[in-house]
Amino acid sequence: MILVHVKNSWPRVLAGESGCTPEWSVLGDWATIAEHRLAEFGDVLAGVYDNTVVAVYDIDLANTHFVGGKVRFAGSPSTSWAHLIGQPNPGKQWGQQGYARNVQYVDTAVVAGGDVPVEETPAGRRAVVDGIVLTVDDQGGATLLLPTGRTLAILAGSAGAAKSGGTEVQAAATTG
Repeated sequence: MILVHVKNSWPRVLAGESGCTPEWSVLGDWATIAEHRLAEFGDVLAGVYDNTVVAVYDIDLANTHFVGGKVRFAGSPSTSWAHLIGQPNPGKQWGQQGYARNVQYVDTAVVAGGDVPVEETPAGRRAVVDGIVLTVDDQGGATLLLPTGRTLAILAGSAGAAKSGGTEVQAAATTG
């Protein structure tokens, strides 16, 4: 999976400027993508704006070309990966003190299978597992971003908390 940071073009899509479509923004011309990276990661292309996936395309490598030193992707809206739209960036966060390059490469199997490495961010340690984002700040507070339609069960305390006199809390919720 290739992630592209559409920080400059996506606002034009949102504003409805003539000719500024999601395809133009995401499939457009991208510098610094080597051919071997296309071969390794060129199955899916996700556009990320404000660290949220805004569009996902299945890449057509046969019709993807280098034009003037940049890659012009060919592809179609992905049905297999459409669930990523509106979800947090599955790669490293972009932005202030975040990832600086406009292109990231993520093993599609990692996104499909769930686990990515823990990342240090200004907000704390962050991990994404199967689309669920967990951030733990330096005070130990946890923030969990749960995709629509997912279920969350909260179990606080240890398995033996009731026996040891500790506090055990149980709760469940489903989003959307």
